[in-house]
Amino acid sequence: MQAKDIMTTNVVSIGPAVGIRHAVAVMMQNNVSGLPVIDDEGRVCGMLTEGDLLLRKEIRFSPRAARAPEMISEIDLERYISRNGWCVADVMSQDVIVACPDSEVSDIAESLQAHRIKRLPIVEDGRLVGIVSRRDILGLIINAQTAPLPKEDESIRLAVRTRLRSELGITPQKVQVTVKNGQVTLDGNVESELKQKAVRTLVESLGVGAYRDRLQIARLTVTERG
Repeated sequence: MQAKDIMTTNVVSIGPAVGIRHAVAVMMQNNVSGLPVIDDEGRVCGMLTEGDLLLRKEIRFSPRAARAPEMISEIDLERYISRNGWCVADVMSQDVIVACPDSEVSDIAESLQAHRIKRLPIVEDGRLVGIVSRRDILGLIINAQTAPLPKEDESIRLAVRTRLRSELGITPQKVQVTVKNGQVTLDGNVESELKQKAVRTLVESLGVGAYRDRLQIARLTVTERG
């Protein structure tokens, strides 16, 4: 799945010279929490989000205590401009992370998580062609199709054993799988309650008819670990 498959193409954007009040009005009217900022050549030059606006002077009514001139840093000056500037260019984030239409959705999701952002502009030849938000990606969960589980007991047993080994590193020697009339039963030992929970999650994600958990917690001793 690629960005072009889920991105919003009718993107609400704004220019860097637009006033902050107007930008906020555009956000509220379009029910969006962020706006790509586009320069005169149609290229993404920034991003204005709700987070950029939370420390504005209009919100913080009491001014901050003045600092001694020699204590004022570059960061202090940048924050002052962001709080008091009148146009989008003064407040927007300039370090914008972008993706292209052929970018994998999984990679975009990782970028959103790693950078703690809510949306990613999609650009082609430097120009904005779409945007992918967290909500766009979450829609994949609703529409996801699960692979059908085999109906025969032996096929179900092999499917569970294969997934236990490939996804959790659990071998048949540690956990034994039996299936009768579609009911999956697991016997054996795992190292922790968390591993037991992961096993249950795996089995349930396969869509089995019923699951019987007879796993035992066998925590490793110091000698066994060493």
